Amino acid sequence: MKDDAVPASGGYLARGLLWLGRVTSPETESGKRFTQAEKRLTELFARLAEHPRWLRVTGELLRQGSLLRIRRHGAIEAILRALRLPPVSEVDGLREQLRRMNDQIEALSSQLELIVELLEKQARDLHNDECAARDVPDPPPSATPVDAGKG
Repeated sequence: MKDDAVPASGGYLARGLLWLGRVTSPETESGKRFTQAEKRLTELFARLAEHPRWLRVTGELLRQGSLLRIRRHGAIEAILRALRLPPVSEVDGLREQLRRMNDQIEALSSQLELIVELLEKQARDLHNDECAARDVPDPPPSATPVDAGKG
């Protein structure tokens, strides 16, 4: 039976989703069984999640998984050190130090640019003051002893 909502040229995904919707619909027999099975499995897992033995087993599995990751990490670092290569932890530390140094260099660079601008402005002001002092006409010559004798 073809569904008129999706044309025959519709993609596999669209047809698959429509089929899944029909199969799990509460109006169909398969949908009723699916809903009933889902409800029973949910109840089972809810009871299982509260059972002390299940909690101990899953807790122990999680602990063993964590210990395995720690051991694996240590073994990898030992192998890298044996090969005279820096382990990941040292590379991460160096990366952080480089990032901080880069930030400090950028801050220092900004400060130096500001200092250079201030020095250039000071040099321009000093030069302008010297030029202005030379452009001022010299005061009239005062009477010198040679001039005093002439007059």
